Amino acid sequence: MASRAGTVALVILKVVGRALWVSTMVLIPLFGFWLASSLAAYHNATQWLSLLVGLLLFPILPVGWDLLYAWRQKRKKYDGPRYLTGVDRLVLRTLLINAVFLGGMMWKAKQESFRALAVRGDWMLDGFNGPVANTMRGWLLGFADHFDKRTTTVVENQYGKGDQAPKDIKPIEDTETPGEKPTNPMGWPLAVAFDPIVAEIPDSEQTSIESVGAYFAARISDKKQLVKALHDYVVNRLHYDYDALKLIEAHDYEHTPAQTAEAVFARRAGVCEGYARLMVALGNAAGVEIAFVTGYIRDSARRLAVSDDPWDTSSREALEGVGHAWNAVKLDGQWYLMDVTWDDPTKGENSTTYLFVPPKLMAFDHYPEDSNWQLLEKPMSLGDFVRQPLLSPRIGELGITLLSPTRSQVTVDGTVEIVLDNPYGAEVMADAHRDGSSHDDGGSPCKVTSGTHTTITCNLADGEYEVQMFAAPAAQRTGRYTLDYVGSILVNSH
Repeated sequence: MASRAGTVALVILKVVGRALWVSTMVLIPLFGFWLASSLAAYHNATQWLSLLVGLLLFPILPVGWDLLYAWRQKRKKYDGPRYLTGVDRLVLRTLLINAVFLGGMMWKAKQESFRALAVRGDWMLDGFNGPVANTMRGWLLGFADHFDKRTTTVVENQYGKGDQAPKDIKPIEDTETPGEKPTNPMGWPLAVAFDPIVAEIPDSEQTSIESVGAYFAARISDKKQLVKALHDYVVNRLHYDYDALKLIEAHDYEHTPAQTAEAVFARRAGVCEGYARLMVALGNAAGVEIAFVTGYIRDSARRLAVSDDPWDTSSREALEGVGHAWNAVKLDGQWYLMDVTWDDPTKGENSTTYLFVPPKLMAFDHYPEDSNWQLLEKPMSLGDFVRQPLLSPRIGELGITLLSPTRSQVTVDGTVEIVLDNPYGAEVMADAHRDGSSHDDGGSPCKVTSGTHTTITCNLADGEYEVQMFAAPAAQRTGRYTLDYVGSILVNSH
């Protein structure tokens, strides 16, 4: 009886093994087609070429190769032993052809290929949002996320290693109700006017980081206001060092000016690392715990890419993450987020948008290497980060919610509609910029219609576009260039 059971088990194993072996002949080419078609959708290219690639991977090339082999054997009149069945030969030929294709893709465009899967791997489900479609979408994108990995090497080479989040770090609970403007216990957003103590600090008290921190700590007892003063001091003292950024982009770290707190304090200039490290040092001097955080930002203004060659020009990938550094600050046992660099008034206007910004709004454009620094109850994955529409926390200040589309990149047939919930009646405008054009060219204005919701309608010719959205409180209806940037959607138009 035992012998018979063993025989049955062996037969089952052979059948299962055989089925798995033969299934690779279909599954591997399907993966190759999925990769090719996702790249096509990612680049707004026709799917006919990816379909041809899929057919070449199987059955055209493997079957053609096997038929050629059979023809040559027939001509030679070979009648010797055959060690492989016809199916086995076909499987091996399929695997070899697909290995060459996938190996070539990994060699030429590994990061872009995986990014295309993560961003557009569900292209075939565009327009379908039922339970079945959403389940399939979840499977596809979840699988794609396993490939879309980034190492910390790029960010560490640029800005150093960020501080590890404490093990007992607590997320900030979302207590908002629909229709209300997002806020947090710190009263975000704070007034933009500089703290008077910052404006009045004498030069004699600015001889060192320690003297500045002690000066503010001795005069401001409220910790929140103390951090606000340190924030204002940094954005007032420093100017952004674009020359240093160019050296970093060129990987010329040897000639990049030092970004230590002491160096940027003395030079009054730095990049994001210098801003963030100066905040840490000032916090130490003032008795406030401030952490150094590194990760990725999505910045429509920087047309740069993160890939194996992380600074290739591409507006699409600039919306998906470039290296950056910012801060977290601990007050009364709770951590809060801030990005002093992005609050620097480079256009002559003060900002506190990124001071104590609610975590769910910070997650629109900041993704820390250490996911605990998201301060979210359910941290998002990198795939979710790059797939979501690129929005600025400023949109939360105005009480605006983007209803659709829900993805960073969409494909349309000539017309794209963007729907916003705008309960406070903010002024909204939008421009469509053809991909590769300067953001200063003005773009093509889109139509904005108010009603139950605010709808942005852009009529587009064939091509790739970035639709940029701008908004301001209703009381500031004074023209396009007084509105603040609040988000972008990439649009592929056919």
